[in-house]
Amino acid sequence: MGVAGFAVSREFRALARELRPVYRRSRPALVAVAEWVLRYLPELFAAYLVWRLWSTCTSVVGPLWTVLVWSVIAVGSMWWRRSRRWLLTAAGCVLTRHRLRTALIVLRLTARAGRLPLVVWLAPTPVGERVWLWCRAGISAEDIADEIDGIRAACCARDIRVTRDERWAALVVVDVIRRDPLAAAIPVTSPLAAHAARPVRPEADGG
Repeated sequence: MGVAGFAVSREFRALARELRPVYRRSRPALVAVAEWVLRYLPELFAAYLVWRLWSTCTSVVGPLWTVLVWSVIAVGSMWWRRSRRWLLTAAGCVLTRHRLRTALIVLRLTARAGRLPLVVWLAPTPVGERVWLWCRAGISAEDIADEIDGIRAACCARDIRVTRDERWAALVVVDVIRRDPLAAAIPVTSPLAAHAARPVRPEADGG
């Protein structure tokens, strides 16, 4: 398929998504609450863990010392480069998990029954995050690749890369690029720069 054919097929896929009726499944309230709890389970667990630790520290050393110790830990965690990088990585994973789901809903990257692609796994990478999606029937990797611009803006990312698995067509890998590994904070100097900056003197004619 040539470039013109690819452009036409992309336009047809976008038109099909725009004309797709929004189907809202009627779910019992208990099922909706269970889905919400499962979606925010890591945040709820983290909040519960913080609350338990705070209660334990308050009962052992008192409220004043608890505030002082936690303040020192928070400042130290943000000051130490390794812990700050870990915190930013965790925040990026949380942001990608929620914003990607919102982008899939808004961009209508769903099946006709309104089902979203299933998030199989999410893991941090040296440049951002990687998400494995299992597409429902009616969704393809090409559909997701057509909406890279919207997904990139939704995830606040530098770039988005969509790759389809060679064996399983329903398995799609979405790479969220947040950092450029080649952009160093401190420029690497070369020893040849000093020789290049030195003016070349003409050699004296010995004849």
